[in-house]
Amino acid sequence: MKNTQKIQLIKGDFTNEEAKEILLNLINAKINFHNLKNFSDDERSGEQDEFSLKRIAELTESKEAISEMIHHAIEKNLKIKVESDIFLTVEVPYTISEN
Repeated sequence: MKNTQKIQLIKGDFTNEEAKEILLNLINAKINFHNLKNFSDDERSGEQDEFSLKRIAELTESKEAISEMIHHAIEKNLKIKVESDIFLTVEVPYTISEN
């Protein structure tokens, strides 16, 4: 088994509405994941998850950019092609060695 695997998550020509639904649902799922992670960390430790907060901001910006691009395509009657690959890598976890 390989340590790295490329998986094609999205590939194809979509109507503007299909592309909007696919991409925004994907982004919203990631935002929801980080919102829940942040909430969970805050409830357990009283501290917010800084990484999740940063990712939420980045994903929100991406969501706005995607919405603008799709809106432009709709106005100009253009089609949208979407491709997305995911790379999974299996690694040995980092551990601190004892002396």
